[in-house]
Order: sequence, then C-alpha cells, then structure tokens
Amino acid sequence: MRLLPLSSFLLAGVLSACGARQAVPDSETPAPRPAPAQAAAPPAAAPTPPPLRLPTTVRPTGYTVELTMDPSADTFQGVAELAIEVAEPTSVLWLNGKALTVKEASLTQGGAAIAVTPAPGANEVIGFTLARPLAKGPASLRITYEGVASTRELEGAFRAQERGDWYIFTQFEPTGARRVFPCFDEPSFKVPWQLTLHVPAGNVAVTNTPALSEQARADGGRTYRFARTQPLPSYLIAFGVGPFEFVDVGPSGRNKVPTRIITPKGRAAEAAYAAKVTPEILARLEDYFDIPYPYEKLDTIAVPLFGGAMEHPGLVTFNSELLLSKPAEDTPGRQRGFAGTQVHELGHQWFGNLVTLAWWDDLWLNESFATWITPRIVEGWQPSWDAPVQRVQYRSFALDTDSMVTARRIRQPIEHAGDIRSAFDGITYGKGSAVLAMTEEWLGREVFRRGIQRYLRKHAGGNATAQDFLAALSAEAGQDVGKVLSTFLDQGGAPIITATLDCSAKVPKVALSQRRYLPVGSQGEAARTWGVPLCVRYGVGATTGRACTVLEQERAELPLPEAKSCPDWLFPNAEGAGYYRAEVSGEALRKLLTVADKRLTRTERVALLGDASALAKAGALQAGDALALAARFADDPDRLVFSASLELLEVVDHRFLSEAGRADYARFVRDTYGPRARRLGFSPRPGEDEDTRLLRPRLLDMVGRVGKDPKLVAEAKKLTGKWLENRGAVAPEVVFPVLAITAANAGAEFAPKFQAALKTEKERKVRQQLIGGLASVRDPQLVRQTLQMVLDPANDVREVMWVMYGPSQAPETRDVVYAFVKENYDAIEARIPEEFAGNLARVGGAYCDAEHRKDVVNFFTERNARTPAGPRILSQVLEDVDLCIAQQAAQSASIDAFLNKGPVKAPAPK
Repeated sequence: MRLLPLSSFLLAGVLSACGARQAVPDSETPAPRPAPAQAAAPPAAAPTPPPLRLPTTVRPTGYTVELTMDPSADTFQGVAELAIEVAEPTSVLWLNGKALTVKEASLTQGGAAIAVTPAPGANEVIGFTLARPLAKGPASLRITYEGVASTRELEGAFRAQERGDWYIFTQFEPTGARRVFPCFDEPSFKVPWQLTLHVPAGNVAVTNTPALSEQARADGGRTYRFARTQPLPSYLIAFGVGPFEFVDVGPSGRNKVPTRIITPKGRAAEAAYAAKVTPEILARLEDYFDIPYPYEKLDTIAVPLFGGAMEHPGLVTFNSELLLSKPAEDTPGRQRGFAGTQVHELGHQWFGNLVTLAWWDDLWLNESFATWITPRIVEGWQPSWDAPVQRVQYRSFALDTDSMVTARRIRQPIEHAGDIRSAFDGITYGKGSAVLAMTEEWLGREVFRRGIQRYLRKHAGGNATAQDFLAALSAEAGQDVGKVLSTFLDQGGAPIITATLDCSAKVPKVALSQRRYLPVGSQGEAARTWGVPLCVRYGVGATTGRACTVLEQERAELPLPEAKSCPDWLFPNAEGAGYYRAEVSGEALRKLLTVADKRLTRTERVALLGDASALAKAGALQAGDALALAARFADDPDRLVFSASLELLEVVDHRFLSEAGRADYARFVRDTYGPRARRLGFSPRPGEDEDTRLLRPRLLDMVGRVGKDPKLVAEAKKLTGKWLENRGAVAPEVVFPVLAITAANAGAEFAPKFQAALKTEKERKVRQQLIGGLASVRDPQLVRQTLQMVLDPANDVREVMWVMYGPSQAPETRDVVYAFVKENYDAIEARIPEEFAGNLARVGGAYCDAEHRKDVVNFFTERNARTPAGPRILSQVLEDVDLCIAQQAAQSASIDAFLNKGPVKAPAPK
C-alpha cells in the first residue's frame, strides 16, 4: 500500500499516544493506575509547527540509527535514537520528517521515561507533545518508523536498476535527510552519526565511515555496523546498498587513508581513470590548504540516474556515466568532466565538510569556493587544459545570469523552503566563484590563500558564516575586505565599466564610470554602485602597461604614470579577472580587435568577446555587427577563443525568428562554420591533439543540426545506421552529435529505431545516447509520439523525462510540448521527481510574444506556487520572455539585414 506522509497520519489521529517504556528494553510496561475521576478539561490547543527552522530549545548531540534496507522493496524500516540536549524546559519536540510513518516513540531523561504523544505537523516537520516538560540537560528520544525507498525521486533514499540488479542510494542535500531519518535537518546541527544497516543476501552496504563489523543474519543477509562519524550535518550523511564491486586505489593523502572506487556489478574495469587521478587531486588540495584530508576513508561511488556529484565525507557520489567509462570508449571530454568535478567535490571536504555553513543563506561558502578552487588546482595539475582561460568564459555565463532582475543575490535571505532549493543556481556557483577569483587577484594569491587557511583552521569541525570568512581574509590582507566584497555578496546584478582614455594632460589617465549592466527591455535600475577591484592594460608602441584601483564611486579617474605617451589601445579588464562587463565599442573596439592576436592575452580575448555579446544584448552593439564579429573568429585556431566567439551568436534569439529567418540563419551557419566542420569530419585522425577532439563534437553538432549542412547530415545518417548495428562504428566523442543530427533531420526514419533499441538496451551510457537522440527530433508528429514515454509506467521517468526539454525549446516543436504539458500536467507532476515539478513552467520560456506570456501566467501561476522553488522559476521564465520581446524589437531589423546580404566569408583577425 502507499504510505502517507507522517504528518497525515498525525493529523488524522491514526497514531495513538506512545506509552512510556521501561529503561530495561526486555521488561514489560506495567499497566497504568486508574486516574481519579474529575471533570473533563477543555482540549488543549495543538502546538503550532515551526514554519521553516526548528527551535533551538532542543539540539541533537548524536544519532544512532539502524536501518533495514532491501533494494528490491519500496519501503525500509528504521530505528533512530537521538541524543539531545535541552537548553530550556519544553513540553513539545519538533523534528524534520517527510514521508515517514512512525510506529513507536519513547523519550527518557535522567533514567525516567516521559510519555510522548504525536502532535500535528506540517512543513515537513513532525512533533511530539510530552506528558511533562523536559528539564534542561541531556535526554534520549527513540523512534521506530518506516520510510519510502523511491523509484520516483532522486533525493532521500531512492532505488535504481542497473543491468537487472536493484540498488539503493541516497541524496540528502539540501533537505532530503528527513525522508530517511526523523532528524534535525539543518546544517547548524553538526553532530556524530553511527549507522547500522541490515541488507539481503548478495548485497553490500557502504556509508561515510569504515565498517566496524559484518555479521551473517539468519535469513542469509548481512548486518554492517559502521564507525561513528566526526560531527556532520544531516545533509552530508550518505549510504548505498547493492551488489557493488570495489576498486582498491590504495592509500591516499598525507594520512594514507584507504581509497576506493565503488561501481555497480560488472563495471569495475571502467573505474581506471578515476582510480588514477583521484589520489593526485587529493594531494594537490592538501598542498593548497596545508591541512590533511580530514576523514577516515575516501570512497567514490557510481550512482545511476543521479544528475551530478555530491561531496559526502568518505563516500562521494557521482553520476555513473561521469565516473565510469570503458577505456576503449573514453574521451577527453569525459575525463576532463570527471576530473574537474572530482576537484570540486574533494574541495568540499574542506569547504563545507570540515567547515560547514551555519544556514543556507551562506551556501556560497560551500559552492562558490569549491567552484573557484577547481581551475586553481587544475591549472597547476593539467596546464594544457587551459583552466584559467575557461574560467573567464564561465565568468561570462555567470554575468549573463546575473543580468536578470529576478536573479538571486549570492547571500540571498532564506525566507521559505523554496529559497533553499533556489540557492543551488548559477549565481551561487558561477558568480560566487568569479567574485572570489577577482578578490584573489586583487589581494594577491598568497594573501588569499593564507586567509583561507586561517578561516579553515579556526572553524575546523564546526560551522561558520560569511562574516567569519571575511574576518579571516581581512586579517591576512591588513584591510577591511568586507567593505568591497559585500557589495557583490549582498546585492544582485553586476556592473558595466566604461573606461575612456584621456590624454589631454602630461600624464594620461582613464576616466572610469560604473552602472548596473542591463539588457534591452530590463526593468532593473541602472543607478547602482559596487566596490570594484579593477586593472586596465594598455599598449604604447611595443610596450604594455597596467594600472589598478578599486572603483567605489560612480565615477573616478585612474592615472597611467608609466605610460610614456598616449596609449594606442586600452583593455579595461586585465586578464578578465574582474567580475564586470567592460564597455568597449566603436573606435576603441576596432583598435582592440586590430591588436587582439598579438597584444591581448587569451583570457583577455575571451573576456572581450563575452563583453561584446553582452553589449549586443544591451543594444549598444548592433546585432549585425556582433554576427560579423563572430564570423571573424570562425577559423580561430584557439579552441577557447573560438568557443567564446560563439557567444556572439546568442544575439539571434530563435524564438522570434520566422521560418524564413531560421532558414537564413541556417545558411549563415553553413557558410561561416561549414568549411571548418567538414574539414574536421566525424572521424578522429591519428595524432590529433585533445583540443581538436574537444572541438569536433560541438562544431559538428552546430553545423549539422542548426546549419542543416547536407553533407554532414548524409554522413551522420550513414553513421547512425552503422552504430545501431555496431556500437563501435562511431568514435565515442561524436556519438551524440551523430545521433542528434540524424534525429533532427531524418527523425521519421530513425526515431522508431531509437525507441526499439531503447527497449532492449541494458548499458546506461548507450541508453542516454538514444534518449539524447530522441530529444533531438524536430518533427512535431514524432515528438508527440515520443512524449508518451514520459507517461508510460513501463519507463523510469527519471531517465526518460529529458525527451521533453530539447523539443520544448525548438520553434518547430515547442507548441507540441507546451500543449502536452498543459494537457497532462497532473499526470506528469505525479510521476517526475518532486524537485523538478516547478521546472515544467520552463516550457513557457520557449515563446517571445505577449499572448503566450499571458497564457503561461494563467496556467502556471497557481501550479508553481505549490512547488518548492516554483514562484522564482516562473518569474525568471516571464522575465526571459519579456527580454526576448524587447530584443526582437531592438535587433530584428539588424539581424534580417545581415542575414539577407549573402554568404559571410571573413577570416579570423591576424
């Protein structure tokens, strides 16, 4: 039967009061003496559950949890013993719990039992009223309960099937622990945990700590008792149950901790790359922090269906296809993706695990730092990967997100539960890391490093806030860093800096001004200032110079005392280190482009192109000029500079292009990028460098899918036919573009074949490739058929729901997806993971007109209000539609004029 949430049981009065238990577990509870007769008292008012945070009158000091987990069953059983400390006398206890059914509960203090009665709960909170108040001091709460091992969710305890075997995995961040334990599910409650797991025969259990014992059970199963953890918040607890295989990596780090890669059965051979690089990454992180890895072991475990990775101490979880690959099918992209993510997750062992945020408004102390540390470690470990250059492009992506009025602040107040989930976004990760990189360059790398080390050592094992970090950094820097950094942490948006050369006096100077960057159509207020650390670079003849300041007012002047004469050119963001847009246009832009290859660094070229794209979106650069500039870089040999130039193409928003306009744009893509794509071809050549292998799939996909290049389409169809017969017929790094190009251009022929193959395919990676192909179909009738996969109970919706999102954003098929979501909203919402429900509104973001906007408001407003982060998602969708409408009005004429003037053939600037 379906288990109701615990609060439903409590509200319905299903649970009777749990009688007091004797201190000796095996003794019987004596019958209570009859109470003397008395007049009936009026019923006491039910206590009011806390709306968001638990009271601090009671805190946990430790957990001892025993779980019975069967991966083939949809429920599990638990017994949780919570050691608590009472700060003030109280007659009610509040815990977090969701979808848990309490069977029994008892409370003891000072050796005496206190009767507890379930109290009505809400907001994922469960309560117990007490027969008499708890006194100050320690007490113990024991709860026997049942929970759900879900095949719908991807948080809490969830089940996944891999090659016919069932597994249980967990994901608790941010608030999923309450689905598995009745607990104090907030990051400030950081205490030790001890877990024991009972599992069926043929299964193994793993968690954060090493196993202390393993015992056979009478039913053939095993019982694993694990060591007590160091103090941890509930969101960092994790476990897995299944027929795992283990790859022993050996001891890692300064403390020589046991290190393993854990895989589903039959996949151990695919862990070779992860096993090789994980110890190397750990060593470099230890060197940076000068603090040993703080936990007893380091396991990394592959989790099917999971959409990323999670930093649990001792048990890092990873999407299985990001972690694992057969050596013959491995690619540079997969390896770099794993390695970068592993740096991020292992960086969390210090940022987040050793020192934990006190509350979710400081999530940036976890995620911004782990994102920032990734290129810092990679640039020394793998210099050929160009992490510093890539960082500047990621900074540009963050600035795009930050340009929206509906974007969060880095330190956004948490006012309701949806704000917690909303905090895991491009602002926390991207903007936060870019602001840290700017601060590091401003203060100097060693000062910044010492500030981090001071912060970690002072708060090791505990919780911390933004003020704690700023205090540590300020102490090392010898100045109030918070005065500058807070302007980026505590307000949304980002500045655009105008820098104008003034050579009217003997010493040249730069006139600086700042305002908020806003795209065309934005309702934001431009009059806003930041404390902006910035450096400009300039050239006088063969000499280059640099000057730096902190711009704290709307306007200021920066002298260039080292310049011997008026500079020939000026770049307002040296090395792209600053978190701001630089306004370079007209003659100043022309001069920079003239010298770009010889005088600007690679990071500066990437920053320049990103800023040019932003200027076009703000209406300061004509869309036609932006497209012409992109064409100049079409053959740029530098992969990352070329990639940055593609940002300029975003000025063409396909949502407002007519069918004829889309055909003109496809021709532009073919003419501009087709020759290079056809030269690359689908087959790697012996001796190719990794940059070429990384460029090939992106360029082929763009020219084949968007440009509809006939030669590439024909070859892709031929290769797809071979691949369906022999998975080794296509180079691993181009399987996705091959299938996507084929599906987009010949869906009627191949979509049924993809679906047929999917029904029998067991390999997770191949299944993902087939689903990716189906998501690329652009025939409306075929998409209508494919969408039924989402409703089919025979499919794991967590795997197939992605077939909605590709077609939802394509002009050819958006109407079909939008109608499907509206017609089947309740059925879809009931099947997909709860955390994804608010994202269904994103199908409305495919439009660029007032009529559809109104329909999105009418349909999704009430529905999104029911989902955790739904209101913010909907507000972002609506703002995006508004900006598209404004962009169409501002730039469509320029786009049409450019696309209709014929083929574009322009070499990259030399």
